[in-house]
Amino acid sequence: MLKNGFKAALIIVLALMLHKAAFAAEVVNLPTEELAQESVLPVFDKPVSVKNRNVVTQGRFEIDGFYGYAMTEPIANVSKLGLGLYYNSSENHAWGLIVAKNFAGLSSYADQLNQQFQLDFNRAPAPEMTIMGDYNLKAFYGKMSLTKSIVFNTQLYGSLSAGAVKYVHKTYPAVAFGIGQKFYFTKQWAFRFDLRLYAHQAPIPFLNGKLKPNQPVPDYGDFQERVTYTTNLDVGLSYLF
Repeated sequence: MLKNGFKAALIIVLALMLHKAAFAAEVVNLPTEELAQESVLPVFDKPVSVKNRNVVTQGRFEIDGFYGYAMTEPIANVSKLGLGLYYNSSENHAWGLIVAKNFAGLSSYADQLNQQFQLDFNRAPAPEMTIMGDYNLKAFYGKMSLTKSIVFNTQLYGSLSAGAVKYVHKTYPAVAFGIGQKFYFTKQWAFRFDLRLYAHQAPIPFLNGKLKPNQPVPDYGDFQERVTYTTNLDVGLSYLF
C-alpha cells in the first residue's frame, strides 16, 4: 500500500513539473526582415492552361447520353435512358431538348408489395416517355488540378425545364428545376450529372379493390390523379462539337 502511494505521489509531481515547463512564458523576437512580406502562388507546369479558359462553348452544340434514376418513385421502374441536344448561345446560357424513355416493369418496392399482399401494380398506368425543353444557366466555370500537370475543367449550372410526361394512356404537362455539374476530361468530352425535381399531374397507382389477381381488371380511367413530385438523378456523357 505504501509503495503504491509513493508511486502515485511521484507521478503527480512529474506531471506538475511537465505542465509548468510546457507553459513557460517566453517571448521570441524575430527581426522584421525575416518575416514573410508577401504571399506566394502555387507554381504549375502549364500556367497558360490554368489562366485561360480551355473549354469554349459559345456558339457550339452539345449532345448528351444519360441514364436516369428516379430516386423517389415508389411503383414504376426507376430507370430510364435519354438523349439531350443543346445549343450554347453564350458562355452563360444554353438551350436544349431532352428525350428520355422509361424502362418497363416495376420497382423493387412494388415487387415486394406483390409478394406480401398480392397487389399487381402492372394494372396501374406507368410513365413511358419524357420530353422537355431545358434551359441551363451556367453559373460557374472552374478548374481542378490533381497534379501540377493535369487540369480538369468544370461547369456548374442551374436548369429549368418544361415539357410533358407521357403515360401509357395519357400525356401530362410537366416542369422541372435542378442543378448540374460537368467535368471536362478533354475539350470535347465531359461527364455530366443532373439532379432535377419534376412536378406534374399523374395517376395514383393505388386503387382499392382492383389490384389483386382475383379482382376485376381496372380501366386506366379508374385511377385518380394528383400532382406528383419526383427527384431524378441523371448521369451521362456529353460531347461538345
